[in-house]
Amino acid sequence: MTDRTFRPRLNHVAISVDPSVLDDRGRATVLDFYGDVFGWTEGDNTGETGNPLILYTGAPIQFVYLLPAEPFLTAPSLDHFGLEVASVAELEELVERARLYRKGDTRVRIIEPSTRVTQGPTHDYLLTSAYIGFLLPLMVELQHLQRRERAGS
Repeated sequence: MTDRTFRPRLNHVAISVDPSVLDDRGRATVLDFYGDVFGWTEGDNTGETGNPLILYTGAPIQFVYLLPAEPFLTAPSLDHFGLEVASVAELEELVERARLYRKGDTRVRIIEPSTRVTQGPTHDYLLTSAYIGFLLPLMVELQHLQRRERAGS
């Protein structure tokens, strides 16, 4: 543990889901939506128990692990996990993709982008965020943070 070159960091989120979400049709729908909107791809689940759906969100070590289970997770409507995006334009593009998908599937949930100032210890940050949900018990929050100089700094 002394050879560590970075602090421990999040590499996956595991969610127990209703088995019907991961039957053949549901699995295809989940892959279609999260692929179209976020660009996520299916990971190899060879050797895994229970036929999970592994969604790579970027590098292969960053993923969402969906496991069909009874009981499965249920959560209040705003429970979520967050993704940082590189720009407000990227955030808006992802939300637009979700809006387009929602035209064909009303199960898509969107909380439209909003912006607020968050105070940090030495600087303020302009936080732009939006939420997108589809078939999973947790929504995905998109966040963009822009560092701002404080007035008089």
